[in-house]
Amino acid sequence: MQPSAVVLAGLIVASSVPVASAQTVTPSSFQVAPAAVAISDGGEPAAPGDAMAGEDGAATPSFFESIGHDFTGFFSRDTFRIVGGFAVAGLAAHPIDAASVERARARLPQSAAAVGNWIGSLPVQAGLGFAVVAVGHASDQPWAKKSRQLGGDLIRAQIVTQTFVQGTKYAVGRERPDASNSRSFPSGHTASAFATARVFQQHFGWRAAVPAYAVAGFVGASRMASGKHYLSDVLVGAGIGIAGGRTVTLRLGRDNFAVGAAPTAGGAMVTLTKR
Repeated sequence: MQPSAVVLAGLIVASSVPVASAQTVTPSSFQVAPAAVAISDGGEPAAPGDAMAGEDGAATPSFFESIGHDFTGFFSRDTFRIVGGFAVAGLAAHPIDAASVERARARLPQSAAAVGNWIGSLPVQAGLGFAVVAVGHASDQPWAKKSRQLGGDLIRAQIVTQTFVQGTKYAVGRERPDASNSRSFPSGHTASAFATARVFQQHFGWRAAVPAYAVAGFVGASRMASGKHYLSDVLVGAGIGIAGGRTVTLRLGRDNFAVGAAPTAGGAMVTLTKR
């Protein structure tokens, strides 16, 4: 089954807790924003130096050379579309930021939120990449090279994403909902989880993308339920993560989804539209 559009409603939540449920929800009227914000992320071709080794045995840039290409490649029209689209959704959600945090706290048990916080943490997200690389190095089977490339992409996605996330945190200085510090905007945990989801989307297609984005949405909801982030923090973090994951996988040429975000009554939704 290859649907023309897959809608993951309430992933970055407020209004529905079972983040992984397969419900399709029609966004209710929202007085500040239009019903949906569509984000086109059609891929731009990678620059000549960006391609990593393919099946043809072409020379592979070193890890640090690839990181350099990632940072320059991040600044593109497609990045602007992705991050800009999520920023618009975040701006539209700003008036309900406080209410969304309270709703998430009421609907998502703290025990579940603790799991989401752990999943979205940088040690877990980056550790996944290192683990996949280690598995690839432990075998000389044909799949091992792809495992190493996947793990490298996961690690690079975290480096690129967190560089921009942490820089923005210190530049903006927004206080967290629980007043613990002034590093609320944007959500780093959410950005990490969405960066991983985007890498999985590019490597494996929509069958991997749907559950990966569902997990990322659960992380965003958990950050809100824990009082660490507002809805707008989560939305912008998701946009930066998706852009970071896309940047490190440009060579794969699989940009067959349009990813979108929209506020709904009391929450938000992420949409995956198969082209």
